Amino acid sequence: MTRKWLFGLLCCALFFTTGAQLDKTYRAERFDVEVAVQPDGSLNIEETVVFRFTGGPFSFVFRELPTDHTDGITGITAGVDGVAWPQGTGPGEVEISGRDPIRVEWHLPPTADTSQTFTLAYTQLGVVERGGEADVLNWQALPDEYEYEIDNSRLTINFPASGRLIGEPEITAGEATVTTESGRAIFDMQNLSPGDPLVVRLSFAPGAFTGAPPAWQAQQEGQSSRAWIWITASIAVLAGGFIALIQAARNNMRSVPKSNSYVQKPPLDLPPALAGYLANQSVSWQHALATLFDLAERGHITIEQIREKSLLRSADFSLTLLDRPDGLRPHESALLDLLFTDKSGVPHDTITMGKMSHLITSSRWKGYTRTLEDEAEQEGLINPLVKGKQKKAIGWGVALLILAPVLLIAGALFDSLFGMWPLLLMGAVALIGFLAVIFGASYTKLSDKGFQYATTFEPFRRFLQDVSKNKTDLPDNTYYEAYLPYATGYGLANQWVKRMGESDDPRIPAYFRAAEVDEAVNMASFIAVIMAASNSGGAAGAAAAGAAGAAAAGGGASGAG
Repeated sequence: MTRKWLFGLLCCALFFTTGAQLDKTYRAERFDVEVAVQPDGSLNIEETVVFRFTGGPFSFVFRELPTDHTDGITGITAGVDGVAWPQGTGPGEVEISGRDPIRVEWHLPPTADTSQTFTLAYTQLGVVERGGEADVLNWQALPDEYEYEIDNSRLTINFPASGRLIGEPEITAGEATVTTESGRAIFDMQNLSPGDPLVVRLSFAPGAFTGAPPAWQAQQEGQSSRAWIWITASIAVLAGGFIALIQAARNNMRSVPKSNSYVQKPPLDLPPALAGYLANQSVSWQHALATLFDLAERGHITIEQIREKSLLRSADFSLTLLDRPDGLRPHESALLDLLFTDKSGVPHDTITMGKMSHLITSSRWKGYTRTLEDEAEQEGLINPLVKGKQKKAIGWGVALLILAPVLLIAGALFDSLFGMWPLLLMGAVALIGFLAVIFGASYTKLSDKGFQYATTFEPFRRFLQDVSKNKTDLPDNTYYEAYLPYATGYGLANQWVKRMGESDDPRIPAYFRAAEVDEAVNMASFIAVIMAASNSGGAAGAAAAGAAGAAAAGGGASGAG
């Protein structure tokens, strides 16, 4: 009983706490920034933000100051309502931590339904970029990220008498009303939504600022002077890779010509799984399903509905092995081993469709795929030399894809020396690796005999495809059942049985037993088992298988909680 009371009290506490949090909002009535540009190109900055807190309680306010495009930030002081706060982590203290960004966090006593003025002062070193045509100040006044509205904001940039402006101040991101006065530029904004930016650019006469260029500028210029190394290496990798890939593609790719005519029966005595394999040269669940239906059609397997579809459960079906005759092809025996023996090799006679979907995601599934591929090779349908080249190409592609992030890490270790230029080489290596995998998977593994067989079967495949799309008709409705294994091997099972159910004389195969007596319901159940089997295999195959201110100082993040 006590536990029930405690649980009820906990639920009530969570309810009221959640309700309080929903009523907790804040906005900035003002966000003003005063900047004094110094003769050496550094900036003395004072931020004044008036936050209006509604609900609560609020326990902190924070500001993040990034150091990119500066030579560092010094002299950070912060306060509330005109009173400087000491550094610390308790209420009424400000905590300064981190390097890039530097995080300034005001730790508040429980605060609700009030307005408070937060001040932050700091110096950004080496911000003004020196140039032959102009000394340039690129600066972001508002944070990159903030989740509150701002009623009014003013940015005032004061510059020394030596800083003669060239042209009008520019706004490279955001919108503001600009006023230029002697020795300063003012940017006014109203009704800002969360995340609205303001990035400005002021150009001064060259030589307006004393001292050497900022260290970050000198570093960037040094990185740019070495960019040719990475550009040349990237071009070499791309050019060499493309030439190698195209040369390999010429020698190892050919496609079976499309047929404009029909053949209405299998042109050669080839099992449905092998016929389907010739069409795409890779083994998937559709080939196993084609083998299953072929064995069922030949009287070795039955399929029975054991559970009808309901609101909460899907229909389920069982497969029963009637016999295991001699003379089965290797891939047929491999499928029966997969479905009707357990991990220890002990045979059993039945398996449900649900359990079958789990089998084909296991390591045992590879036994069927390897057997079908080996059988195609033993039949002389696959060229083992091209098969080896395919594995080699895919292997090289995977190796290059692994190498690309290694290059990225290595480049990051020398970021100050090379900057972002190593990304070019990483991208080139990754692109060639990706293309090598794609090209390798597209190699035509077929031998001359296999290519001839695939070409001979193409009119029959085209016929089955167009029948499934209702573009042509079968000469006899009994062909729906007879050709189901081949249609399945070509990946047309779902469309084929739907067309089968819409035919003038729909008949379910003799190997299928539904839960109902009604013929229409039986056909619907048969369509359901085909789609369930196809979907099981599809799932198994899937299982196996702040820009605006990027070049400006300032920005960062701001918020409260």
